[in-house]
Amino acid sequence: MAKLALLAVSVLAASCLSAGQVQAPNAKPQDRFPIANGASQTQNGKEWVPTFYSHANQVLVTVWVWKHAARSSAWVPKEALNRYSVGTDIYEMPPIARGLLAKDFRVFDNGVEQKINYLEESDFPVRDVNKQWFFYPHIRGTWGAFLSAKDGWLAAPTATYVIGYTPPPSQSDDCHTIRVVAGNNQVVVNRTWYCDSDEGNTTVEGRKLAAQLENFARSGSPGSIKVSSRPIVFWSSRVLSLLWDKPKTGNGSAPASSAANYTYVVVVHDSKAPATVQIATEYELGVNAWDYPCPNDHPAIDVLGVIYTSNGDVAARFGDRYPCRSEESSDLIDFGFDSPIGTYAARWLPIANRFNTQVELHPGDYDVHVVVSDGHKFGQARMPLRVRGIDSQALTISDLAVNGILRDASWVLRDVAWVAPAPLLPAPLVSKQAQFIPVPGARIPKKASLPLYFEIYEPLLADRSPETDFRMKITDLKDGTAVMNAGPTSAAQCVTPGNVAIPIALNVDTAKLPSGQYKIEVQASDSAGRTTEWRSAKFEIQ
Repeated sequence: MAKLALLAVSVLAASCLSAGQVQAPNAKPQDRFPIANGASQTQNGKEWVPTFYSHANQVLVTVWVWKHAARSSAWVPKEALNRYSVGTDIYEMPPIARGLLAKDFRVFDNGVEQKINYLEESDFPVRDVNKQWFFYPHIRGTWGAFLSAKDGWLAAPTATYVIGYTPPPSQSDDCHTIRVVAGNNQVVVNRTWYCDSDEGNTTVEGRKLAAQLENFARSGSPGSIKVSSRPIVFWSSRVLSLLWDKPKTGNGSAPASSAANYTYVVVVHDSKAPATVQIATEYELGVNAWDYPCPNDHPAIDVLGVIYTSNGDVAARFGDRYPCRSEESSDLIDFGFDSPIGTYAARWLPIANRFNTQVELHPGDYDVHVVVSDGHKFGQARMPLRVRGIDSQALTISDLAVNGILRDASWVLRDVAWVAPAPLLPAPLVSKQAQFIPVPGARIPKKASLPLYFEIYEPLLADRSPETDFRMKITDLKDGTAVMNAGPTSAAQCVTPGNVAIPIALNVDTAKLPSGQYKIEVQASDSAGRTTEWRSAKFEIQ
């Protein structure tokens, strides 16, 4: 009988704080997250739909800081030099600047110095980053690339700082420049600008390609690029907020001695609000890297998603572009290329081969089309989607996200620092200290565990502490045999009182199951005698 292994890490506040407790400091009324629990309203004759988002009046940036001192390759382990067979001069770096405080930095927004209200330092040791996933958050979604280098990826130690400040007022569509100074130290910033709105591609070439993507989506042709995609329905959203360790003063401001921490607050939708649908997409291009520097034809990957209703109307769109950018230090410093303060061994640029984002949809039946293009070839995935309604007063369970990438949730804040004050898309799925990143494929290798994520919505947690459990079973689809029947398992360690969403990430021990196709089912129940329906998903072991 297979065993159920709950990730043994403590509950992370980022996924388990009750809605309405906190908001971003100095937020304007329109920046505060809405709570969709009132009667529906109308505007211009149409039903008003609450929008769940994390757009806060706050900017975060990540900086790497080195001292002005002689460069050295002493940080490189000898075994690494032997493994990569390159000269030591290529790894020469100045010493990193650890232990800096907020007073050591100056941040300029459009040339005007800003008051720093948040600082977090994360020091990283030297590390080999071969065969790892890296993620690139954009304003419309998050791209991912799997780094398995032919030349070797050796990341130098860094002193990494996440800095936060409240930006100056600006007009809609304004763009801002960012500059960070740290005394006489050398500083690399992950981004040097941000905009108050989403900027589309307005070039003639961009408009032409956008039309081609739209036409290809309507055609339904699979194309020559292999694309796979999967939508997953949740009834919650996450809103980025800044929490203070000590109570705020009477006038709403935080005492100077208080420490602050960014966290994602979970907001659970009601029956009038749309569901949050996360969409995971992967594609195969036949290559995984561009030559460095970028080729003269400026290659890029474009993704367009169009979601149609059952009568053929367009319900939602999503899309983004991942261009080759060899000139930006923000892309280089993390991944081992030329930077303003040194040169690494790798001489090529990774191509993203996945894109995750989210849309909001009302209950109903849909047809999802996702198109991927490298500017020459096209590919498309199509799949049906059913969004069920939710009873906000009933015990409910989300879709099951089977198979995914698990990583330490501390990365979420640095992801946010690529896009804030815009929201991080898709909203991070965090259970305890693990972040779950869905993938479209439900196929796992033999003798491996099955990553699984789902959410239980328990409205009684708003004002009391009911016991909530879940049970799980796995069926072999070949002959209908039950190969696992686990439960009830308590969800208590994933609960924060007052928060009605219980995010659960599991590693289900499927290592002893033979190759084949299976169905996993999950059901939740509580001490009030309520039980959800069984939620199911299929997976395959190879």
